[in-house]
Amino acid sequence: MVADEKVERSKPRSLRANEGDAGFRGQTSDYLFVNNVRFLAMISIVWVHSIGFGGFATRISTLRLQLVIAQLMKFGTISFFLISGYLLGEGLTRTGRTKYFFRRVKAVLVPWIFWSCVWFVFAVFLDPLKGGGLKNSLYELAQDYVKFVFFQSIYWFVPNFFLCFALVLALHRRVPDYVQGAIFGAFSVFYGVNVYLRIVPAEHTSALFGFVFYLWLGQMAYKHRDAWARWLGNVSWARLWVYAGVAAMLTLAEIHMLRGLRTGEEFNTVRLSNQLFSVMVVMLIVKCTMTLYPKTIDVRAETFGIFLIHPILLEIFIAVRDRVPDRTMLGIRGNGVLVISLGLATFGTIYLLSLLLTKVLRRVPYLKWTIGR
Repeated sequence: MVADEKVERSKPRSLRANEGDAGFRGQTSDYLFVNNVRFLAMISIVWVHSIGFGGFATRISTLRLQLVIAQLMKFGTISFFLISGYLLGEGLTRTGRTKYFFRRVKAVLVPWIFWSCVWFVFAVFLDPLKGGGLKNSLYELAQDYVKFVFFQSIYWFVPNFFLCFALVLALHRRVPDYVQGAIFGAFSVFYGVNVYLRIVPAEHTSALFGFVFYLWLGQMAYKHRDAWARWLGNVSWARLWVYAGVAAMLTLAEIHMLRGLRTGEEFNTVRLSNQLFSVMVVMLIVKCTMTLYPKTIDVRAETFGIFLIHPILLEIFIAVRDRVPDRTMLGIRGNGVLVISLGLATFGTIYLLSLLLTKVLRRVPYLKWTIGR
């Protein structure tokens, strides 16, 4: 016991568990790096979805700056898979697979079903074409719900996550770790190459096994946490920044290449360069020993609520934007400062409104379940 405590205290502060949140209550330990990643990853997701609100600039110099601004925040999705895998690794040391799975269903999947239905109603009401117009049967409406929510909306993340989650749990201690890693890694590489080959649908929202490797990798990080902590403690900040910088340059080069090929996938999350970039950003965040989020935000309790609510607000914003005359929008896109400012203002407004609504719902006893955890 004493030896274990000494090992724990020797780790960087960001990798230590908050003992007050762990133990016999069966709750997940509260790691500083997990909360830091949660906070920044959710900012990155809202950022990527809203920063292009004004459209692409007509000036090449501004367009290039827009691409850089968007790409530098393109790490959120893989980040969430990594920390979820880490917490999964810890959770399985205290409870069984089935119990852990259904606990996540209650905390994640049930609220997701509620808000995805709300989003679909808004989407169909604001843009009938998105829902295929009026339907002759509930069956047709259900088909459109699955098509748009599961594969084409921002809400794609949760069903994809649960598919990966169920697969990792099913193979836990039944298939050697290295075999799982090789197979899951091959899936990620395949989807990265598929952006060019289009053997299957290339959109990352359709990459059903494109992210399972990062859930597994997070789990392995927990399993080998002491060796990982020692390595991270020994590697210099300069080296990590160089690695992240090289990865960032590769992502920009791949964006340029994909735009030249007119694939429409220049911001695809599973681009090989973006997979590398996302991992390096997470390593930088984990190495940081400072709290990177304000005390006014309960990152653990409010992050998922922001994810669930912001697509609905964005849908409303888009509906308003689409009613602006084309000439006005063209003028905005021709003004570099204005189009970037509009994107930043949209991001700030949507993030803050999502956070505010999440805080309000947390205070209503009968609605608290809707924001999950």
